[in-house]
Amino acid sequence: MNLVYDQVVNQLLWYLLPFFRVSAFIVAAPIFSTGMVPMKIRLIVAVAISVAIFPGLTPADSVDPLSLNMFLLVFEQILIGAALGFVMQFIFAAVVNGGQLIGMQMGLGFAQMMDPQTGVNVPVVSQFYNIIAVLFFLSLNGHLVLLQILGESFEILPVGGEGLALAGIEAMVYFSAWMFSGALIMVLPAVVSLLMINMVMGVMTRATPQMNIFAVGFSITITAGFVVIMLTLSTALPQLATLFNEGFLFMREMMSS
Repeated sequence: MNLVYDQVVNQLLWYLLPFFRVSAFIVAAPIFSTGMVPMKIRLIVAVAISVAIFPGLTPADSVDPLSLNMFLLVFEQILIGAALGFVMQFIFAAVVNGGQLIGMQMGLGFAQMMDPQTGVNVPVVSQFYNIIAVLFFLSLNGHLVLLQILGESFEILPVGGEGLALAGIEAMVYFSAWMFSGALIMVLPAVVSLLMINMVMGVMTRATPQMNIFAVGFSITITAGFVVIMLTLSTALPQLATLFNEGFLFMREMMSS
């Protein structure tokens, strides 16, 4: 009887450990972690993914559920899931910052609205670029690629294995800085165009001091800003696709490091 009980407890524990990794991934990853997705839906998705993954896992040695080893295993699974999810969050955060740069050049830096994905106030231009990034990410089946990488993580980093290396965590810090640079390159044409328009407005102010720059300048910069965004959006999307591909590639490299 005790043997059967121990086997049942061991099976439940080795189901819960993948569930911790999947849950941390769902909480951290874009699209899944948005505030528009109810917590019950996230929980159901995490349970469904865990049930689908569990049959393919390799059984490991039994561990005392109240031991320090079990606590470390739980922490390790949460760390792996959160690290994988936050990699793509860096890209969306970089896109928001890039949109903020454009908004400041347009004179819309103080026009803010709540981002339903993060629950914080962001400039309206940043929210526009964020919505474009989310729709483009879904059109590329990025959410399915995220789930595929999550499944691969159980093969590369099995439950009870060595876990995520410290070098992978350090690389993620450098990757976040590189992502912000990539987002800056994505919005650079729009930022430079608006900067040139502002310089022209400054020259016009010096040439005709009687012109009220506050009455004319804002309407010109805002209108020109929308035109520039419309013209440069076609060049920004390929750069955004490159950022997504680099993010997926880095997630796999981080697990293999």
